Amino acid sequence: MSTPVTVEIRRQTHPTRTGDAVAWVEEGLRLAREFEGCLGGGVIRDSSDRSVLHAIYRFSDERSLIGWEQSEQRRRWLDAGSALVLDARVQRRTGIEGWFDGPQLRRSVDARTGDTRTVVVRAAPLRWKQALAIWIGMYPVNVLSSWAISLLPWWGDVALPLRSAMVVTVLAPLMTFVMMPAVTRILRRWLRRNPGAIEKERSLLEALDLRAAGRR
Repeated sequence: MSTPVTVEIRRQTHPTRTGDAVAWVEEGLRLAREFEGCLGGGVIRDSSDRSVLHAIYRFSDERSLIGWEQSEQRRRWLDAGSALVLDARVQRRTGIEGWFDGPQLRRSVDARTGDTRTVVVRAAPLRWKQALAIWIGMYPVNVLSSWAISLLPWWGDVALPLRSAMVVTVLAPLMTFVMMPAVTRILRRWLRRNPGAIEKERSLLEALDLRAAGRR
């Protein structure tokens, strides 16, 4: 199974040309959607600094993402918007980090103005929390698999390198696709930290998750 890759790009745009920058970013997302493996994306504007734009998009695997990143269409698009962007920072989420929440959006309402806003978790969990969550997921899987394997009468006759390879072949997909999604869902509140307010322009991460699940 391929592993989806989520990319978040934070761009500090020219304060007097933010509207042009939003249109430019959305054009880039439109171009990306035309490439094989793109699961969609959207734009979030920072409520504390409206000239800061967060573009988030997801590809079904690393190969598809590289195809977009190395394309002539993307190069021309970046050149066209170079005057709009003062600074850009890129973050990718895949592999083990993909087990943990990226930016999560939930709707909230400002009691004073009535404006709809979003509370977002910007950072991955602390490393020690990630390590503990992985241990919680790995321990029961390891115990159960060791017990099940011990019931096989021929297991003791298998060479150690082959036994190790067989165990890893079973544990890796169980951890990636079963245990860790369940553990991070159960521990989500504990894993989160430092929520901040960001205005919601387009709800996207939940839709991307659904599209990714539909293509597996």
